[in-house]
Amino acid sequence: MKIKNVAVIGLGAMGGQLATLLLQSGYNVKGFDIIEEKMKRLTPIGLKISRSPKDAASGVELVVLSLQTWDIVKDVTLGKKGILASKNPGKIIMDTSTVPPAESRSMAEQLSVKGIDWLDVPISGSSAQLKVGNVVFMAAGKKSVFNIIKPVLEKIGKKAVYVGPNGDAAMLKIVVNTILYLNQAAAIEGFVLGLKAGLNPDVMFEVVSSGGAGSDLISARGRDMLTGNFEPKGALGIKSLDFALENAERLGVILPMTALYRQFMLQAFYNGWGGNDGTAVMTVYEQLAGIKRKKTPPRPLAKRK
Repeated sequence: MKIKNVAVIGLGAMGGQLATLLLQSGYNVKGFDIIEEKMKRLTPIGLKISRSPKDAASGVELVVLSLQTWDIVKDVTLGKKGILASKNPGKIIMDTSTVPPAESRSMAEQLSVKGIDWLDVPISGSSAQLKVGNVVFMAAGKKSVFNIIKPVLEKIGKKAVYVGPNGDAAMLKIVVNTILYLNQAAAIEGFVLGLKAGLNPDVMFEVVSSGGAGSDLISARGRDMLTGNFEPKGALGIKSLDFALENAERLGVILPMTALYRQFMLQAFYNGWGGNDGTAVMTVYEQLAGIKRKKTPPRPLAKRK
């Protein structure tokens, strides 16, 4: 089966970029989001607006999900106006959301009896990295189905990796996020120490980003962190670390640094910075260090997700 028609459900920071890249790659793309403006802003480049997940899933070969919570994923898939309510739904559903591995595995089993293949395909990379195709797709499910969607993924990302059976990619995403956020914590602590000592931020960024302590996170966000610009490029990440700690407890693994950094994330959220980039946790460290400087105004988030 060759994929020509794709539906993207959830057109936020990541889903909107996925739809854009698919359109730019020549695919026919239908889209749905509960916020109509997110659909309308993509119509000039060819997005066909759908009125429900049911409508979006009709007549396509591949359905791509990019949603905030597992409850939303379930409703979009199994609800009254969901994918399965469509008379002719796509036979492959690719879920890029960050979700519990066991739940994703269960969904795959439930859909297989209906002739639909479910793959958990989370993304390693931010929306800014996705915009330029600099992300890695981790895919879990049937290897034969992965081989069908692999050409699609390789057109919009730098690499597509087959992880194993359903749920394994969702688990790997948790591992990736745990490492990412602890890398973030290390960058924040080092930068705050340098700022408190009065080091030149530009020089500090140049040396750190180009030396042994450099990373993709520092290259993509380091300069903004040092200037106090926390416009969103990635989520605060509390949900991701919740998943990490829940699975660690189930597996008998201790994650002491993950548990501690989660507390700093929570404080950033309590301070009203949940709508900022995840690196806004740096502001908590700065307050504790007594550093005062002009920053981008906080972007409050009414509800933690």
